[in-house]
Amino acid sequence: MSYRSFVILAGFSVALCFGLGCSQNQPVTETLVESEFADQLLAPMNYLGAIAKQAPDAVFRSQGPGVRKAVVQTRLPDGQTMTLWIYQPDPLPQSKVPCVFIAPAGTMMIHGLQLADGDSPEHLPWVKAGFAVVAYELSGNADAENSTDAQLKSAAEKFRQAKSGLLNAQIAMAYAREKVSFVNPQQFYTAGHSSAGTMALYVAEMEPQVKGAIAFMPAVDIRASLGIDGITYVQNAQIVPEAGVYVNGISPLTHIHRLSQPTFLFIAGDDRSDITGPADSFGKKLREMGNDVTIVRVPSGGHFDPMLDPGIPMAIEWLKMITQSN
Repeated sequence: MSYRSFVILAGFSVALCFGLGCSQNQPVTETLVESEFADQLLAPMNYLGAIAKQAPDAVFRSQGPGVRKAVVQTRLPDGQTMTLWIYQPDPLPQSKVPCVFIAPAGTMMIHGLQLADGDSPEHLPWVKAGFAVVAYELSGNADAENSTDAQLKSAAEKFRQAKSGLLNAQIAMAYAREKVSFVNPQQFYTAGHSSAGTMALYVAEMEPQVKGAIAFMPAVDIRASLGIDGITYVQNAQIVPEAGVYVNGISPLTHIHRLSQPTFLFIAGDDRSDITGPADSFGKKLREMGNDVTIVRVPSGGHFDPMLDPGIPMAIEWLKMITQSN
């Protein structure tokens, strides 16, 4: 049975999920946190900054009133390439501007994803509000509905090699620090919808550079979002060995104690229960921990539309307050 057939039978929605992967050289049997700390201890100082400096300069072109955009190809430490979309407000203010980092949404939790034209509506409102935006792709691009199990396994391995997108985000931040003169490196924020919201929270948990996180309808418990049928399938098909252990290890809920930054959490009441239930619990736990969390819960609208309106406009006003306080 192809993975496409499984997706249809299980009723998964591509728009609801988050990418992950496995190593090319060994089964997935551990979380990523320990290996990430080891990399930080063993790697040369600012090695990602050195990679960013070698990347091409951003050449900006007008995207209409108030927005200029550059497309840049940079690379990962292993030589793989990745694409960044970098936006600047037009005209630029005299002072440096805060920067929002956004991954593409719509993965099936076992792979990465390229940037696409449909992502722009989630980027442009931030720029028009005066923020810089760096949109970054996730290693291991795949079309979940049309890929074979072998193709998904290969994509998952590439994504795993990029620390399930964490390395992609870190490289995007390194490029912004080293090559984008108009951004304030002390005001880096993550944002995203659905799987990109999951990524926004996970990156904020793992990366001290992030000063705040914005997540619209995120899958904070990836195990619950995949479900037992999904985990069983990808594990038995050898797409992601030890899939349950792996997805638990990269779920924002698992590392909630590391999320100390201000957080904006947006939930739609009629979204899928495996999204809303864990997200509600996630927000409640943050409050119980005494964290600075703003939770917005709209009663209806589904999984996508409320993110565009009223979600992003509300989050923009929230981030303006956060950046002014910082």
